[in-house]
Amino acid sequence: MKNEQTDQEQFDEQVNKSGKVFLEIAAGVGVFAALIMSLVALMVASNNSNSSAATAANGQPDRLSTVGRSLATGPPSATIMIDHVTRGCHTLDVNGSGRLSPRATIHLAAGGVLHMQNNDVMPHTLVFARGPQATLVGAAMGHMGAKSTVTFPAAGTYSLTTKAGEDYMKGVTTTGPDNTLRIKVIVAA
Repeated sequence: MKNEQTDQEQFDEQVNKSGKVFLEIAAGVGVFAALIMSLVALMVASNNSNSSAATAANGQPDRLSTVGRSLATGPPSATIMIDHVTRGCHTLDVNGSGRLSPRATIHLAAGGVLHMQNNDVMPHTLVFARGPQATLVGAAMGHMGAKSTVTFPAAGTYSLTTKAGEDYMKGVTTTGPDNTLRIKVIVAA
């Protein structure tokens, strides 16, 4: 009987060792997978942050969105959200930077696309102020979440603005005069 217990104990010990080795290998594979996913996420974030070069309200370049951008051409696309704020009523957020300003300067390559979304509490209509001809789809952003797309086919400097409508809901209060949203798009040759 003593040999059977010893055999059983040896078997249990071997199972414990094998289980520990398996768990250590699995943990190592998990750590490696997490590292690879982090690197991929950083590369994707880097590509997204390179998708435009914005100018902050103080006129200084937005360094986060210009890192790694080629000077010869701009990125193929950029995104602007129109957001509601208490002071000035509405503002722009370029490429999700969180830097809110009523003015934005975007750099794009020829053929580049600007995607806009209205998240404000009032409708906005996107209009061209000056510059070469561009293709505008969905200019009237008449509800929260409404989207507009502008394609810039040729090199040049394009200026856009929005015309704001009335608040969707009553009782929304803001301080100070409403901001005039101005977007300058510089398209590289």
